[in-house]
Amino acid sequence: MSTVATVVAVAVLVAGAVLFVAWPFASAESEPPELALSETDRRRLELRERLDEAYEALRELDQELHTGKITAADCELERARLRAEAAEALSELDRLR
Repeated sequence: MSTVATVVAVAVLVAGAVLFVAWPFASAESEPPELALSETDRRRLELRERLDEAYEALRELDQELHTGKITAADCELERARLRAEAAEALSELDRLR
């Protein structure tokens, strides 16, 4: 194979690889994924996010108590609020099922 043919073959392969990788980003989607969700699915997603945030805040609260950043009394108050928030999200998720 000549040098010119090798260069052309490599250029074609590189261009094909670039197109293959870039195609999903360049092609237009018919609609954003969140628009394909029903109202119930959107609500479930929102509630799951609230629940995850409450659980994460509870983990952080325990860490802050162990490091001495907050007092035990403040920790209990905040823990009660976060648990109530998580329980509310869980009960609403149960109602949606």
